[in-house]
Amino acid sequence: MPIHKMSKTWWGRRFLEVLASFTEAGRLARGQQYLSNHRVSRWEIRGNRVEASIKGKINPYYGIHEVPVYETWLTFAPIPHVAWDEALSLIGSRAGYISRLLFNEMPDEIERPLSELGVNLLPSSQLDVASGCSCPDFENPCKHVAALYLMLAGRLDQDPFLLFELRGLSRGELIQRLRATPLGTALASALDEAPPPPQSATSFFSRPMEQALPDSVSPRTFWRGQRKLPAGVEPPPPAAVSGILIRKGGDFPPFWEKDESFVEVMDAFYEQVRKKGKDWL
Repeated sequence: MPIHKMSKTWWGRRFLEVLASFTEAGRLARGQQYLSNHRVSRWEIRGNRVEASIKGKINPYYGIHEVPVYETWLTFAPIPHVAWDEALSLIGSRAGYISRLLFNEMPDEIERPLSELGVNLLPSSQLDVASGCSCPDFENPCKHVAALYLMLAGRLDQDPFLLFELRGLSRGELIQRLRATPLGTALASALDEAPPPPQSATSFFSRPMEQALPDSVSPRTFWRGQRKLPAGVEPPPPAAVSGILIRKGGDFPPFWEKDESFVEVMDAFYEQVRKKGKDWL
């Protein structure tokens, strides 16, 4: 499988493209086999460091008669605090970016404002990520490191905010600092507002209202009405579907296993329901 098809999202594909730029294709293929065979027995993220225990293979030729377990790790270069301050100030001034981030979504153009400041959220080369493994392979990255890279790309598909954490900014601090900006404060206050309580109605359908009949009506008024009808009726604007609960889960929530974005699928579904309802009316 081509490496760009091993991930569901643009940030996952970009992450793997950087990996492919300094990793042999054969090692990537063997890393994919290790991942598919569930040889990653343990993994955890500690700040900007990802650690994993990966089961190797028995090889009597090299004197390996039991399944070995190798300790593998990745360490991402943190972005300096000064650069984060400038980046968050820039992101917080643009509604399109801050609104999606507060809705737990990764903006498609998030790297554009960061690149203006010389900041790369995604690793751009091997210099941004250090790796190592306890296996006897002298090449780095080895197939175990490649497996850890591929596994991390899958986790980034589900949780893109890991990118910020791996680059030195935790999720809690990111949300807190975005909410502290003027745009973030206004948006957060709107999100935190409690919905109005439901009000009871006397009837499910609107009841007709009685009107008094006029004393006399001319035939012309009876047939044509008192007001001239417009020549054409403008179609009503489509109702906005905010989908706040759906968008809060992100493009690939944990229960969603398809390659398409969950938000895009639900947007298309709502659009079809809207069209069907319009045709029925």
